[in-house]
Amino acid sequence: MKEDEAAEAVAVDGEEYQWRVRHSWIATGGEGLKGISISVWHEPGRTRELIIDFPFSVFGLDQKPKKVDLIAAVQSAIKAAMAAGWRPESRGRPFRFQVPDREEAP
Repeated sequence: MKEDEAAEAVAVDGEEYQWRVRHSWIATGGEGLKGISISVWHEPGRTRELIIDFPFSVFGLDQKPKKVDLIAAVQSAIKAAMAAGWRPESRGRPFRFQVPDREEAP
């Protein structure tokens, strides 16, 4: 993470994580619309980065969702990413987690 890009804190199960928006939704050639992407770290620059990719359906055309909605989605995605294998204290290349599309969820 670049030092001039401020990260925000979020707590999940008593642990604090730092996060920032990588990009808002974007249109991609051949793939359609991609949703918001978030980077998360337990300790920026020292622990493994989690990249959370939200499907477009989560926030839709809202490029700047309400902070409370974004934080709730990030907290939920962090828990799901840990269940999928992300270890916040580990090191190594980023762990990418695709949040399931609302239309695909049971």
